Amino acid sequence: MGRRREGKVIRKKDGGGTTTSLMLRLLMLLCIVSSMALVLQLNITNQHNLMLSEEPRAWAAQPAGPTCRPRRHLVFLKTHKCGSSTLQSVFLRYAAANNLSVALPHAGVYLDAPATGHSLRVKELRESPFAPPSGKYHMLVHHTRLNVRAIQQVTYNDSVWVTVLREPAAVFESMFHYYHLNKFFGATFDHLVWKLGANDGGKALFKNANSRYQGRLGRNQMSFDLGLDDLDTHMESVLRDAIRILDDTFHLVMIAERMDESLVLLKHLMCWGDEDVAAMAHNVRKDLYRSYLSEQTVATLERFNAADVKLYHHFKAKFDKQVEAFGRGRMEQEVASLRARRDKVWKQCGLRESRASSSTLRKASGKDHHVIGYQVHGNTTARLRKFCQTLIQPVPELTQVLRRKQYMHYHQRGARSSFNQSRSQKLKRRKFKRKPRTGALMGRRAHRKDKRIASHQG
Repeated sequence: MGRRREGKVIRKKDGGGTTTSLMLRLLMLLCIVSSMALVLQLNITNQHNLMLSEEPRAWAAQPAGPTCRPRRHLVFLKTHKCGSSTLQSVFLRYAAANNLSVALPHAGVYLDAPATGHSLRVKELRESPFAPPSGKYHMLVHHTRLNVRAIQQVTYNDSVWVTVLREPAAVFESMFHYYHLNKFFGATFDHLVWKLGANDGGKALFKNANSRYQGRLGRNQMSFDLGLDDLDTHMESVLRDAIRILDDTFHLVMIAERMDESLVLLKHLMCWGDEDVAAMAHNVRKDLYRSYLSEQTVATLERFNAADVKLYHHFKAKFDKQVEAFGRGRMEQEVASLRARRDKVWKQCGLRESRASSSTLRKASGKDHHVIGYQVHGNTTARLRKFCQTLIQPVPELTQVLRRKQYMHYHQRGARSSFNQSRSQKLKRRKFKRKPRTGALMGRRAHRKDKRIASHQG
């Protein structure tokens, strides 16, 4: 009897252990599912923080005529290697000519520091020596990752939001050579393409395939610039929602391969004149430093940058619709007029290509011998020469000009008082620390005096 009772007890214990084990497994599974749901929710929440979730903003040109007023509030999300330096030059020149404030970095060309985890530094921009008293800027056109809520804190609510995209394979090739990423990836461009093609993506065949140079440059670059994290680009639903939100955020997404058409749409959107959108290509590499992209190479790079491909195709299709709405015939006429004006300016300014357009460009970048620069030649009036020099002035120089201008404009009294104070201190030092006269000088003066006395006596 005793043995039977023990057997029953043992069976009961085994049954209880099985139930407990099952409950633990269910609990662990529930925790895992909950964690995955939380990560997904946080990821989506993060995207909404990076982008706008307001009413869609459809592109609309202002009507021509007296009712058209130039728009002066602009946010230009500058993407890497998409012809964005050419557009940035247009915006900086317009700001300088019309005394508009621009959000400027203290040094360099970046408003953020993603390598250290910092997005747009709102507090620094508000307290910057180049900031208006309101802390709000007319324009924001320098490099920063898209963080809409941060950008809105330093720009006006009625700002026009624009950006530019380019064919993804061309973006990656240009970025690879311009920033010398062969050391970062541990392969030349051709070798890297071969590795990617050999393994249908080549994720594990070269180092840093899924990392970013300086925390900023790498795979799916346009998506990264527009606020998507690398994890988002692998999640179809998040990527689809992100593209929809970006579509609602920007008034105009220009296409680099169709730059002249983009400039025409920009001109009408901003209600600017032809001279305001006159542009010379900036930061463009010479043909000698470009790699030929075969159809197979393009296909390989598009697989590697799949998120950028979806982003680009969406906005390219939208751009086609905008051109259709503008009118094909009207667009052709305006593009022809824009090109004719550019040719006229080229001749009037006597522009020629040079190795680098300025010493500042050479100091700012060690890549100047890769990039096309311009020089002004021929006899021109002072006014025209100034316009021509501004037209070809590199972005780092234009940025420095605006730094000086905004500092003197918004901090003029402080700048003058500090200047006068430092000047008075220098004068005092000179007054109290006057160098004693040397013996040689005294001797020469005494000799001249003796000669004058002798001549009078004689």
